[in-house]
Amino acid sequence: MIYKEKILLSRNEGDFKIGFCILKKNLPDILNYIDLLHEEEIAYYSTLKFDKRKTSYLQGRIAAKHAISELVQDNQTLNSISIKFGVFQFPVVKNLANKNIQISISHSDEYGIACAFPEEHPIGIDIQKINNDLDIMANYVFEKESQQIASCSLEKKIGNTLIWASKESLSKILKTGLTLDFKIMEINSIFKKEGCYVCHFKNFTQYKSISKSIDGYVCSVVLPRRTSSVLIMSLFENIEKHIGCVK
Repeated sequence: MIYKEKILLSRNEGDFKIGFCILKKNLPDILNYIDLLHEEEIAYYSTLKFDKRKTSYLQGRIAAKHAISELVQDNQTLNSISIKFGVFQFPVVKNLANKNIQISISHSDEYGIACAFPEEHPIGIDIQKINNDLDIMANYVFEKESQQIASCSLEKKIGNTLIWASKESLSKILKTGLTLDFKIMEINSIFKKEGCYVCHFKNFTQYKSISKSIDGYVCSVVLPRRTSSVLIMSLFENIEKHIGCVK
């Protein structure tokens, strides 16, 4: 299953084109898409020893290439584009004719997801399988956040996963990875809107997260607070419908 979409995010100062892709592929089927990889990516892939790491790498890179394809010119082949690692392991897009496109990538178990966006408008994305181990997740969810989860009548395992995914998405915008203290990324409000959950951050008031539970996973997107959320919510609805159709 591969689903991709291009949307326009609206702000007062203008619109920004964003490319999304979500895929559900595992070995060996995902190897059918290896021709999308740049020769440097194939060389890196060949060094990986374990199937789980091979799968997650391919999920992320292939989703990223499809997301980028929503924004690039038709005459540039996707295997001419390379996605490298930054110093904190964030993805860096190389060899693009349009040099200001950036990418956010996530993978979890069966799924890979990516968002391509212009440098002017940062976005972070994350997907997490809903975790039934409440004790482990509780170490990363603070008391006020638990109160917010309860106030939304969210099932605790979904709420905890939503908190984690929202914070990981924020860390991708900040390009710190999870080296940043989770307390600094504390969420101080959660409310339900159009079948999604909107979170605001205590110390990063310029951002918000939009999250939705889909097929046993939570998908979260963090974006600037004043950017319209409508099309992100519509995107999640489209993804949910597509997954339902292919089951």
